[in-house]
Amino acid sequence: MKLSELVKISDPAEVKRRFEKYRGTTKAEISVSPRADKKYMIRVAATDGNRGRIIHIGSTMPDFTKTADEVKRKSYLARSAGIKGDWKSDKWSANNLSRALMW
Repeated sequence: MKLSELVKISDPAEVKRRFEKYRGTTKAEISVSPRADKKYMIRVAATDGNRGRIIHIGSTMPDFTKTADEVKRKSYLARSAGIKGDWKSDKWSANNLSRALMW
């Protein structure tokens, strides 16, 4: 996605601010995703026993950082909480990242 398109549906500065807090001491970086259907790309550096990861997050719909719509936020969080899998224990899962950074 191009930055000019991204700023219409998200607030990259706010997402980056949230990301800096979320990552803590982990070596990771966030950038605009090269995929047309995703907003952001997170690169997590390899650590002892763990491979590095690249995670693409965000659909092409506006998120809370842009809309500040509490009704949509509540709806998204309820919907994404029902996603199956072990995402809750994986800090770097796409669902955890989306919930923490954009909603």
